[in-house]
Amino acid sequence: MITRTIKEMKLRGRFAARKLGLSGWQIHQICLQDEKLIYIPIPKNACTSIKQGLHQIEFGCIFDTNQPVNKPYVDVHDYYKKRSDAFSSTDALESSTEFIRFAIVRDPVKRLISCYRNRVIDLEELKKNESSLQKLGLDAMPDINTFVLNLKEYRRVSKSIEHHSRPQASFFGNNLNYLDKIFPFDEIDQLHQFLKTYRPGLKFLKRKSGGTSFSVEELTDESLKSAVDFYHMDYQLLWDYYSSEEYLNRI
Repeated sequence: MITRTIKEMKLRGRFAARKLGLSGWQIHQICLQDEKLIYIPIPKNACTSIKQGLHQIEFGCIFDTNQPVNKPYVDVHDYYKKRSDAFSSTDALESSTEFIRFAIVRDPVKRLISCYRNRVIDLEELKKNESSLQKLGLDAMPDINTFVLNLKEYRRVSKSIEHHSRPQASFFGNNLNYLDKIFPFDEIDQLHQFLKTYRPGLKFLKRKSGGTSFSVEELTDESLKSAVDFYHMDYQLLWDYYSSEEYLNRI
């Protein structure tokens, strides 16, 4: 009991340090010591599949909450956030040259649309905040343009929306220099092949499919510009991979 209490206090301390913005706890990482791999997870960038893949590499199986050893954890995300080395800094990552450090990046506007489709429409998460949204005159099931144009308010009301729509730059510490491998979202098969070198039989979980489908074409010029403006730091950081020019030229 004492050991568990100490672990819980340390965990709360780590989360508090990150919430306060202390640089040494800024970056969430998944570190595989034996394989010398470090992964920087970004929500809506296939992170569930990758985390389960890394669990297979480490333990030979996907994370299963029904296993006694996993009882303290809600899911694979909870497990990796509660590991003792779950948070790091850009300085520490830059000095970890003995590791291969990797991540997946995604077009910011398309990532936001994915957030809307999955969290707002399919999971109906904003209904948990319906009373707070009513006070702001906002719908808990908004159409995509209403959601984008009022993104700041929806993020302020819902922790889940804030997390899943948070700019990628904030997860990276606005720095990609410490990464050895960067895989664009549409090239996840290349990441799969890379990780199979550590466990040849590795299988990624099927990515979320089905449900409602949305595209950039459904955004009005006003909401598209609003999304591009919101993610301007992402487009600056990810300029080697994604550009907002195509969207701005449409407006």
